[in-house]
Amino acid sequence: MKKSKVCSIILLFMLLAAVPSLSAFGRREEAPELQPVNTEYVLLITAFDVSALAPARQLMGETVMRNLAASLSNINYRFRGEDEVAHYRDYAWENSRAAAARALVARRNERDLLLFRGEAAWRHRRDLRTIDAAIAELERQMAEVSALAPVVEERPVFSLSERNRDGIFPPPPDQGEELRFAAAQGVDAFLVGSLSEFHGRIYLEARVFTLHTHSFSYEYSILFSSADLVMAMDEISSRLVTAVSGALPSGIIVHVTPPDAAVLIDGVLMGRGGMDMHTHFPGEVEIEIRADNYAPASFPLTLYPGELAEVFIDLTPLSLSAFEVVVPDSPGSRVYLGALFVGETPLTLQLPRSQFAYISVETPEGEIGTFIYRDDEIVRGSARFARPPGVPVNGMTAIVDTRLPIAPEEMRVERSRRGFYRAYGALWFILPASLLTSGIALTYINANNYVAMTGQFHDDPATQRRIYNNARRAQNARIAAFSVMGVSLGITFFQIFRYLRAASADVTPIVPAAPIVPAAEALTEEP
Repeated sequence: MKKSKVCSIILLFMLLAAVPSLSAFGRREEAPELQPVNTEYVLLITAFDVSALAPARQLMGETVMRNLAASLSNINYRFRGEDEVAHYRDYAWENSRAAAARALVARRNERDLLLFRGEAAWRHRRDLRTIDAAIAELERQMAEVSALAPVVEERPVFSLSERNRDGIFPPPPDQGEELRFAAAQGVDAFLVGSLSEFHGRIYLEARVFTLHTHSFSYEYSILFSSADLVMAMDEISSRLVTAVSGALPSGIIVHVTPPDAAVLIDGVLMGRGGMDMHTHFPGEVEIEIRADNYAPASFPLTLYPGELAEVFIDLTPLSLSAFEVVVPDSPGSRVYLGALFVGETPLTLQLPRSQFAYISVETPEGEIGTFIYRDDEIVRGSARFARPPGVPVNGMTAIVDTRLPIAPEEMRVERSRRGFYRAYGALWFILPASLLTSGIALTYINANNYVAMTGQFHDDPATQRRIYNNARRAQNARIAAFSVMGVSLGITFFQIFRYLRAASADVTPIVPAAPIVPAAEALTEEP
C-alpha cells in the first residue's frame, strides 16, 4: 500500500513537470520581428547663388527657395530604389557588426587582464567564469548580427530639414565637401541651385546631392522670363517633387452631384461641380465635398505612384422645411442667415431640418431680433411660429419681435454690476475662512511660545527645532490669511468704486433751478 502511494506521488510530479513541455509541443519558436531602420528621409534646401543677377533681381532667389520649400513640404513619404535600400542596409549592417565586435574585443581584453590582478584563486576562477559567459553571449550576438541583415524602410517618411522649416537656408558647401556637409547637417540629401541672366531671361539650375550615391544624382535647368515665373515654378516644383519622392505623380478626377458642389483636397478648394484631371504626389489625401442643403462628404484616399484615381460622389440631400419670416410693424426689414444677407421681409426661407440656423432681422429703425431654428422649432430667440392647428410645417410664419440693441453704456454698467456682485459674494466666503485660519495659527503660536518660555525641552535640540518650525509655519499661515483677506477687501472696494462711477457717468447732473419771476414783474419795464 505504501509503495503504491509513493508511486502515485512520483507519477504526479512527473506529470506536473511534463505539462510545460506538452503545452509547447508542436509550436515553433517565433523569430524576433526586425524593426526597420532609416524610417525618415530628410532633405535640406541650401541658399541659391544669385550673385550673377542684377541687384534688383536678387530677391527672386528667395522667392524661388521658399516656393520650392512649400512644394516639397507637401510630400508625405519617399519611395526608395534598390540601390538606396542596399546602401542603407549595408551601412546599418556594418555599424551593428562593428558595435558587436567592439563589445567582444573589450570583454576579451578584460579577460586577459585577469591574469595580472593577483587575486585569490577562488576569486580569479569566479571572475573568469563570469567573463567567459559574457564572451560566449557576445559571440552569439555577433553571429546573429553577422547572419541577419537589418531591414531598411522602403517607404520612409519625407520631411524638410528643421532649418528649412524655420525659414533658414544655409549656404551650400564648397566643391569636394558635399559628403561631409550632408553628414554634418544630418540629412539624406540637399538641394543646391543658382540663378543667372541669359539674354534678358533667367536661367535656373538645380541639383540634388544624395547621401547614398555620394554624388549629385539629379540635375534640372530651365530658362524663363520674369513674367513667366509662376509657370516656371510650377514646372520645376513638379519635376523636383517627382525626383525627390522617387515615384511617378498620381492623378485624381472627381465627379460630384449636385453640379454646384465644392471639391476640396486637403482643405484647398479645387473647383465646383467636379474636378478634371489633377496631378498630385503619391500619398494619402483628404477629399471633401460640400454643397448647400446637402449632407457633406469627407473621406481619405490613398494615391499610388502613376495611378489615376476617378471618384464618383452623390451627396445626400437634406430634409428641408420652408417658413416665412415677417416683422409685423416693420416690413422691408433685412434678414440675415448667419452673417449672409438673404433678403427683406416678408421672406420665405428653406432650411435643413436637422441643422442649427442662426437668423437675425434688422429693421430700418435699427431694431434687431434674433432666433435659432432647428427641427421645425425655434430653439431660442425673440420669435414665435404662427401655425394654426392642422397646418403643415411648410406654411408656417415666423413672427420676429425686435427691439433696440443694448447701448455700450448699458453694457458697461451691467459688467460693472456683475463684477461687484462677484467680488462681494467671494468676500463673504474668504472673510470667515481667513479669520478661522488666522485664529488656528494664533493658537499654535501661543502654544509654542508657552512651551518655549517654560523651557520644558531645553535639553532636546531636535524638539526645540520642531517647535520653532511649527511656530514659523503658523506665523506664515496667519500672514497669508490676512493677505488674502486684504486683497479680497481691496478688490471689493475697487468693484464698488467702479460700479458707482459707471452707473453715475451718464446721469443728468442736478443744478439749482433759476428763481421764478412773476409774470407782472417780468413785463414791467425798468424806468
